[in-house]
Amino acid sequence: MRVRIEHLAAHPGAIARLAVWHQAEWGFLHPGGTVDEVASELQGHLEPGRIPTSFVALVDGEVVGSASLLEHDLPERPELGPWLASLYVAPAYRRQGIGAALAARMVEEAARLGVPTLYLFTFDREGYYARLGWRRLAPALCHGHPVRVMTRDLRPG
Repeated sequence: MRVRIEHLAAHPGAIARLAVWHQAEWGFLHPGGTVDEVASELQGHLEPGRIPTSFVALVDGEVVGSASLLEHDLPERPELGPWLASLYVAPAYRRQGIGAALAARMVEEAARLGVPTLYLFTFDREGYYARLGWRRLAPALCHGHPVRVMTRDLRPG
């Protein structure tokens, strides 16, 4: 299996699929939110070289996952950012290194854009991200749900 990570701008037709996945996975954080609203937000991720941005993972030309860089992703911690956000891999493709490849690509992109420190929050994957080089920062709430904020220093040396 060969995985390619490419900018969403090269695959804008994937936005509808990604919006469905994201709404199913994280819609509970935005009660009343719609797939169309998620798709509209992803439309704003199509310009390479700036934040917000998104990348997709492809296997045999099929989009099987995505991840984003956002300026703000945790309303309860507005002083932190930018964020690795919305890391998602379709269930049939999990546990094959695709999520790690997406996370690594997003770290690379953030560093290329001059981001000194990157953040993420997770509900239950702290150990996974720790294995990828992230460190625990603090517990927090995201729309009333407990999360763990993690960080990664991107400065050289």
